[in-house]
Amino acid sequence: MSIKDGIEYAKTELTSDEKMLKGLFKFESLYNKYKKLIWILVALIALSFAVKIAYDYWNDMKIEKSNEALLKLYKNPTDKAQLTILKENNRPLYDLFSYQAAVQQNDTKALKELSNSSDELVADMSRYAIGAIDGKPVKSKIYNDMSILEEASNAIAKNDMATAKKILSTMPKESPAAQISGLFKHQTISVPVSK
Repeated sequence: MSIKDGIEYAKTELTSDEKMLKGLFKFESLYNKYKKLIWILVALIALSFAVKIAYDYWNDMKIEKSNEALLKLYKNPTDKAQLTILKENNRPLYDLFSYQAAVQQNDTKALKELSNSSDELVADMSRYAIGAIDGKPVKSKIYNDMSILEEASNAIAKNDMATAKKILSTMPKESPAAQISGLFKHQTISVPVSK
């Protein structure tokens, strides 16, 4: 390597080192200018991770407590302490357990309370169960097909075949209850009696 090449090489090395030092000085000046903001941002990020970990742990503990309470309630459904634990730690699961118990005991009072549940599934099933106990079919999103069959059955029992046909025509063809609906339709057929 010639002296000229060596000098050129040294110049490029010095230029790149100089650029790196300029970058570091710019970073240092920006850091000094925004030091508080940078540390606040780092602290907020660390705090958000800590809060997320704590929340996940707390949530897991609530789920574990509610599962233990539910298992104990299956052994002893009248254990008020376990009912309270379940209610405090997992309200939807408490509502579902209460619904199951109310249906088994035909407890319309408990079902009426559950029909106002914030859990739409439990509220809908509770309204349907009240209607089934009272013998008055209720429209239901979950038990829609069963509601149709019950309404049609009541109309057939009252010998109101026109209403029964109209109700049965609302049954979706792809419904699993469509075959039962077809059997009900046969009951609505009136055969003229010959003299």
